[in-house]
Amino acid sequence: MKPILRTLLAACFLCFLPFVVLATHNRAGEIHIRQIGPLTVEATIITWTRTSSVNADRDSLTINWGDGSNPEPVSRQNGINNEGVPLANDIKYNIYVIQHTYAGPSCYRISMTDPNRIAGIINVNPPSSDNVPFHIETIYCFQDPQFGGNNTTPYLLQPPIDNACVGKLFLHNPNAFDPDGDSLSYQLIVPLQSIKTPVPNYSFPNQIVPGSNNNLSLDERTGDLVWFAPQAAGEYNLAFIIVSWRNGMAIDTTIRDMQIFVSKCDNNPPDVQTIDKICVIAGTTVEFPVFATDPDTGDFVQLSALGAPLDSSLISFATFTGPQGFQRPPLNGTFQWKTTCEHISNQPYSVVFKAVDSQDSIKSQLADLKTVSIKVVGPPPEDVQAVTSQGAIEVTWAKPYACENAAGNYFNGFSVWRREGSKSFPIDTCTPGLAGKGYTQLILTTKQMKDGRYYFKDTNVERGRTYCYRILGKFARISAGGYAYNVVESLPSEEVCVQLPRDLPLITNVDVLSTDPVTGQISIIWTKPLAGELDTVINFGPYRYQLLRAPGFTGGTFEEVPGASFTSPTFWQANDTTFLDQGLNTTGQPYRYQVAFYVRGENTPLGTTTAASSIFLTINSTDETNLLSWEENVPWENYSYTIFRKNSAGQFDSIASTANRNYADRGLINGQLYCYFVRSEGTYSVAGLPSPLINNSQENCGVPLDTVPPCPPQLVQINNLCNGQGGPQPDPPYENNLLWTNPNSTCGGSQDVVLYHIWYAGTTNETLQLLDSQAEAGNTDYVHELPDGLTGCYAVSALDSVGNESALSNVICVDNCPEYLLPNAFTPNGDDHNDVFTPFPGWRFVEQVEMQIFNRWGNLVFSTTDPAINWTGRSTDGKELAEGTYFYVCKIFERRVGGFSARPDPLSGYIELVRGGR
Repeated sequence: MKPILRTLLAACFLCFLPFVVLATHNRAGEIHIRQIGPLTVEATIITWTRTSSVNADRDSLTINWGDGSNPEPVSRQNGINNEGVPLANDIKYNIYVIQHTYAGPSCYRISMTDPNRIAGIINVNPPSSDNVPFHIETIYCFQDPQFGGNNTTPYLLQPPIDNACVGKLFLHNPNAFDPDGDSLSYQLIVPLQSIKTPVPNYSFPNQIVPGSNNNLSLDERTGDLVWFAPQAAGEYNLAFIIVSWRNGMAIDTTIRDMQIFVSKCDNNPPDVQTIDKICVIAGTTVEFPVFATDPDTGDFVQLSALGAPLDSSLISFATFTGPQGFQRPPLNGTFQWKTTCEHISNQPYSVVFKAVDSQDSIKSQLADLKTVSIKVVGPPPEDVQAVTSQGAIEVTWAKPYACENAAGNYFNGFSVWRREGSKSFPIDTCTPGLAGKGYTQLILTTKQMKDGRYYFKDTNVERGRTYCYRILGKFARISAGGYAYNVVESLPSEEVCVQLPRDLPLITNVDVLSTDPVTGQISIIWTKPLAGELDTVINFGPYRYQLLRAPGFTGGTFEEVPGASFTSPTFWQANDTTFLDQGLNTTGQPYRYQVAFYVRGENTPLGTTTAASSIFLTINSTDETNLLSWEENVPWENYSYTIFRKNSAGQFDSIASTANRNYADRGLINGQLYCYFVRSEGTYSVAGLPSPLINNSQENCGVPLDTVPPCPPQLVQINNLCNGQGGPQPDPPYENNLLWTNPNSTCGGSQDVVLYHIWYAGTTNETLQLLDSQAEAGNTDYVHELPDGLTGCYAVSALDSVGNESALSNVICVDNCPEYLLPNAFTPNGDDHNDVFTPFPGWRFVEQVEMQIFNRWGNLVFSTTDPAINWTGRSTDGKELAEGTYFYVCKIFERRVGGFSARPDPLSGYIELVRGGR
């Protein structure tokens, strides 16, 4: 072959090789997004690369904004002459910054892909990690500018390059801080090589030499990464996402791709000791010691701290003082932070203290981390007072409030909370607010003032009731429209209580005496007002009580109960009154009552009592159990309920007491009728009123039945030819061998499993459908024969003897293992031996190809999409081609569990066409 022809063919061959051979240098990175305008963001691409890869060094990268606009180059902006910052251990730190304005608010996938990762990563496409692109991305969502506020992704303060030793505990924390006060969560993922495309042949670090002594975990709340312990030396990459949450919604997702150097080293990590967490009121100075030691004699240790409180841009930032550089342990340091009102947050601040020991090799250095959580809470409002005023209650508290002048209008106001009756509880500095304490919020935010004090008037009150109040300070960031977001509540104030005068009657009893759909009976009792608080001189007689009734707990219209109007000429004769309401459907519904009170013989009542309902009992039956629940709506507090059940003699016995409004009566006989009623005990907690208040529900009955499904099986594994366990080799039909657990053995109790349903979907994009059924609980394996491949997703459910079906087991998806190899020569001479160019025998799971064959001048002579190829040495138009060397490129489309997909790297090479004699 002439030299020039060889050169042309070589050049043609290089055209089809992946670009990745030109650059192998990426180690780690992430993309940070900062909102700087209504629709404008500043993107910062941060990468850690191999310093020695000089030819692959990037003075710019290309960013994809995810909005359909053209990818845009972004220049490096750190280091001398913007050349990046070389670090130890052949690492370079690079920052690339660019701004972009979007056309409208939405969520955008902002990404960067660069050839390529460094060589030698043992858990990424070994042994060719340098042929895998490096891809990082951040999904960023604009918030409604009027209501939602700005959004900036979290800052990751801890670098993503770290060292570990074989057999030693490894700890890492990205030390994420969200400047918007959004909450964060963490999750491990497979690193990416392009958008939505994981790197090939990836193993999580704990899957390299797996075993019980090799475990990897990432705490979804704190971000603590624990690897205990690496078992093989080498360079590893792992990736995780950090999700920002606001109002329960994910608003951005940052991918960090990091690298860990694992070495065989005779070294033990140092040890950091300090507190775990602390919660303080804003204005308090946080101060605590930090200690570092090392078990290896002769090691020196460096102790440092990173975290949002140490950021010098903060108002009143923290300091960490201690020995500088590497020192002989033990080392003592001191963290100190004078907190302010601007630091108040729902999310704790994290400070990561890191001790690193000294070794001859930087890769042999080990570190210990200690993450300290610091929560800064708002101070409680002070000097809360309450007084009654003309049927209302006025609540005031001290001004100034300690944090009312927080910078940036961070102080948002106060919320007022109320409950009936006093409730004391210890104040937990780590748990501000009043959620779950039995108080109801009356007003969301107020800054109203009266007579130099903060003020609130409560007009929704009832006579004779005792009301108790607490106040919360509120802090929030404010959107462009003036709306609060990421609201933070302070510690609650001390409680203040006040009682209103009893100048109206009070209902004390609504008691079901008879249960019947037609002739049911309810007894209603009420008390008279107090003479001194009614002022009978002004409100003279005659006096009249009018009993009103409405069906249900809500809705309907209150109407006078026939025969339930009582008149007395004098107050001393208007005594407590009882009425028996008859002819009711107490079986099917509750009833609620009010008493209207008239004075001076007028036709308009002075007032009406708060409505009080009967107790209504509901029963839901299940396996050997009746589930009782009941409801009432009464102005007093019921603090105890006694459950009665009818015995075999037809009498009701008490079987249990509870403070809840539900009870499970277990151990019953399925199919047998059981009847119940519930008796409540309650009180107004008002002096002079009867206590306890006793009321009964209607009677109700239930028949227990087995409606409880068994617990789901656990699908343990699926064996097939691709994982080397089970199945024929390699011709169809193909077999997936399923194995699962027996709930009768693993779930405890009487599961009564007699049958399994096997569920299947052909790809991850399809819905699981019932594939087959299999009897007998001990029969926990199943062979699924498929004609075309092994792909599919499986689950199993269990059914008991009465047909109750469990939830689905875990889902396991299995993939094909495509094989497709091409020869480098054939002899189309008509001797029926090697006459056709086709893949080697045994190729499988390839749906189609894009095969292109070129002659030595680079002209396309043959193409096909048939995986069998079947090239006979003729051109596409049927002409016989000359002997010689031909070049091919073959793009392969495989049958995968996610659907048909192209293999990342096309096949390419040379074919020798040899005719010879016939």
